[in-house]
Amino acid sequence: MAPVANSTVLDVAVESSTEQAGPSTLALAPPAHPTLQEIEASPRRHRLFGYPISHSASPAFQNLLMQRSSLRKGDCSYEGPFPTYSLCETRSIDEKHMRRYVRQDERFGGSAVTMPLKVAVAAQLGKEHILDELDAIAQATGTVNTIVVYPSQSGSTRLEDRRMVGTNTDYLGIRHAILRNVATQHGLDPSFYMRASATYQFPLDGRREGLKHSALIIGSGGTCRSAVWAAHRLGLSPLYLLNRDAPETADVVQYFDQRGMNLDLRPLRSEQAWQEEALRRETGETGQLACTIGAIPSMAPQTIDEKMVYNLAHMFFESEYRPDFGAHANIQPDVEASSTIQRFPLPSARPFLEMCYKPRVTPLLAYAASQPSASAWSPICGVEAMIEQGLAQARMWATSASILRGEAPLQDPLGCATAAGDAGPLGLEAEEEARAMATAMGDVVVAPPNHVAASMKIPRTSASPLTTGLDTPQSFVAAVR
Repeated sequence: MAPVANSTVLDVAVESSTEQAGPSTLALAPPAHPTLQEIEASPRRHRLFGYPISHSASPAFQNLLMQRSSLRKGDCSYEGPFPTYSLCETRSIDEKHMRRYVRQDERFGGSAVTMPLKVAVAAQLGKEHILDELDAIAQATGTVNTIVVYPSQSGSTRLEDRRMVGTNTDYLGIRHAILRNVATQHGLDPSFYMRASATYQFPLDGRREGLKHSALIIGSGGTCRSAVWAAHRLGLSPLYLLNRDAPETADVVQYFDQRGMNLDLRPLRSEQAWQEEALRRETGETGQLACTIGAIPSMAPQTIDEKMVYNLAHMFFESEYRPDFGAHANIQPDVEASSTIQRFPLPSARPFLEMCYKPRVTPLLAYAASQPSASAWSPICGVEAMIEQGLAQARMWATSASILRGEAPLQDPLGCATAAGDAGPLGLEAEEEARAMATAMGDVVVAPPNHVAASMKIPRTSASPLTTGLDTPQSFVAAVR
């Protein structure tokens, strides 16, 4: 087994993530977490529900987007009040403050939902609960990470008539981060996949008619479900599931089986099982491995099961990769897609999206990056997925707000999740600035308790910004407030 990548590989990976944003972006400072007074005065209040959330980078990202997009019409003298996005520690959907903020706040603009609430909030629908309905993606995955405010079916925007719709932008974040990586490798416009007329997929494995390439998903739970659905929609099958907890993995398999989705999910828990699958890939019975999605925390393995996950993951990363096996690519990057499914050529290096972004370069990401060209991987930091899913959230919330204010015709806010740039509700400048800020930020810094508005009763002890130095190769100091 190849040795774990040394610090030089880590340095290069971190440096490349900051260089992509350009030198000028290092001056961008994340907005401070809004004060209680700012939240109270806000025309539109957004929150992140979950626990623990003090480490989240999303308040800085979303508040920057909301502030910049509010100035889109050119009134740079406008000083607010701006919409706000704040942390709201919530361990259970049964905590009363969650329903109160969602259902009883006239200025509630939508929210994000993270662990451990993603599955639970999707399981109960109706006016007495948090959500009224789920969109197709949330129904497919059984998880919700975003709440969008809709008017009633008749168009009423009164508080008591509004509908709370749950969706899942984790799926979009995973899908878009992988597609951006593939586009960059092929020299295409990274936003080509935003065209709504086509579904972009990996090519078929040319060794046998109809043979799809396979993918590896590390982890389980709500994020794993999103990863499974994203990989499936990217045309990958079978999907290998690697996780320390066998019952959790079984739950994921059972969830999709019970819904008749006919996904080929293959849990692996031993080297023998891995060898058997490797033989199937070598003989062309199964397509070669073309993509990996990691959805576990970055912690040193301690138990036998945790070490098993890392050992098998390393074996997957060491497997041979043949880009020339790709077949039937029909992508048309410069024209509107003429068919429903567009298959892009295999990239020279396989995408590995590591959803964990604390630290930016995890041991698994470094190990994949250290592989020789015969087993080439293109590492994708989880910040890329965070950016993509966060942009989708902000676009939907901005569209919803325009509808509720009567400034836009009735439309489907969910359909605006991919409305990027100046054609969308945020504007290109706001999106690019938020992307640059998130890309340039160093490892996420845990915010102190006074920055976590658990119930809007926690006083803010100081209005001064939080500053924390990070010892990164770029000596870049960043703080998540």
